[in-house]
Amino acid sequence: MRAPVHILLLCLAVSARAAEWKNEIFHCAANIPESPGWQIIDAPPAPGIAPVLTMQNAAKQAVFGISVVEKYRDAKISDVTLQKELEAQLRQFGYEFVGHATVRAGGFDWLQYPVRAGAGAQQVRGVIRYASAGGYVFGVTMLRGGGQEGAQDVELQQAAASFRILPAAVPTEKSGKADAPAEENSNAKLIWACVAGVVVMLTFASIITRNPAKKN
Repeated sequence: MRAPVHILLLCLAVSARAAEWKNEIFHCAANIPESPGWQIIDAPPAPGIAPVLTMQNAAKQAVFGISVVEKYRDAKISDVTLQKELEAQLRQFGYEFVGHATVRAGGFDWLQYPVRAGAGAQQVRGVIRYASAGGYVFGVTMLRGGGQEGAQDVELQQAAASFRILPAAVPTEKSGKADAPAEENSNAKLIWACVAGVVVMLTFASIITRNPAKKN
């Protein structure tokens, strides 16, 4: 009976609906949950944290988020100073945790903290993890309430695993030979424009002085 159960779980994991999301400012992307109930919300202000994406599903008491630690650029998650500051931020936000682990997911090394906050029916549990990527220190949050564990939620797992850095745009170079005919044509037009301009200036000098041409 175990084989059919494993197949069923695999089908459920694959069938989770997701949509591609991109952020051009921090050059990152992810496949975010698209099933009913999920919506993008404005994250509450948090010192030292730039929220990039915050989503919630009120019905299942789930939260998914992507953020950037503003103070650090190109920092390594193995940096003890960085780790201490991240842990201080977590405590400041009311999270409780015991230790951390380094995990490999989506091509990045993540500093992962199993966290919980609140008590009783208001308690949330899950994972907050950090990675250095694309010149920033990114944080990914997976939380569930209602006695559920965010780290075990299929939609949250898939969204977190899909986090990626967008490739840098490659500037296009113009060919000098291809521009040559256009440049010659432009010079010819300029000469004729100058000749015509002299005639116009002599005839309508006073009009141009009183009504200068508007700039686009």
